[in-house]
Amino acid sequence: MEHNTAAARDDSRQPSAHDLEVLSRQLGRPVRDVVEIPARCVCGNPLVAATAPRLSNGTPFPTTFYLTHPVITSAVSRLEAAGVMNTMNEQLAGDAELSAAYRSAHEAYLAARDAIGRRSGIGAVPEIDGVSAGGMPTRVKCLHVLVGHSLAAGPGVNPLGDEALRQIREWWTADRCYCEGAWDTTGEAPSRDLSRHGPQGLPDIVGRPAPVRKSANPAEAAQ
Repeated sequence: MEHNTAAARDDSRQPSAHDLEVLSRQLGRPVRDVVEIPARCVCGNPLVAATAPRLSNGTPFPTTFYLTHPVITSAVSRLEAAGVMNTMNEQLAGDAELSAAYRSAHEAYLAARDAIGRRSGIGAVPEIDGVSAGGMPTRVKCLHVLVGHSLAAGPGVNPLGDEALRQIREWWTADRCYCEGAWDTTGEAPSRDLSRHGPQGLPDIVGRPAPVRKSANPAEAAQ
């Protein structure tokens, strides 16, 4: 079964109170400004959260599609640690067709964010005009962002997000539920944000550091 089964139907994108609790448990912190659930597990739990392009405190937030399911985030981290981003950047530099498709993915990301902004009543956010996430349109800096985009948009939109999904099939596929035991379901959901989280792939925009991810290439990590 193809991974586009994860993309949520329009009638299931509105987050419920249960969705927000699940997201908080998945992330280990209270979620903020989630306006849609663009991709779901076959059981109905969220896989990806769509965050408002402007947070409730006024901060512009370019990372629209945030990968939340711990099994998928862990699998994607394995790819990053194995140096897959370096390989993808080399492919982008040497393949004009792939580079063009990746730029189209960047444009699709911007269009999707604008549409979410309109649907949520946020409107335009000029501070992040032309800024997508994950290194698009010219580099790969965060696979979590690209996979989140692919799950939200469906196949054929983000070629490198699609490729990353193919490479994690050993650990996750869209046709099965991997939720049992993936996060703590006991006790109260997290109510205090004790993390130093930032947006996946774009810490500089909102002024908070994103988690440091190890790279197989020391030179890449220094950039």
